[in-house]
Amino acid sequence: MTRARHEHQIKMLDSTFGQEFDKALTRVVGRYRRALDFFTDEQIAEIRAEMIERFWFRHKLNRENRKRLAGRGRAA
Repeated sequence: MTRARHEHQIKMLDSTFGQEFDKALTRVVGRYRRALDFFTDEQIAEIRAEMIERFWFRHKLNRENRKRLAGRGRAA
């Protein structure tokens, strides 16, 4: 019952004050000497996959924007 209450409060505070969960997680993980040891192997794999996916999305978007601007005669 305590976990459910904590999860509810986290969701409520995160939506009320915006990005508070991310900030709190960063602070908690940062307290560990070797921050990535905080996560399980599965979580590390998921974090890596998410980072790669976002990197490639930004890369693709930037490339498309450069092509679009070059087509209009505005070099980026």
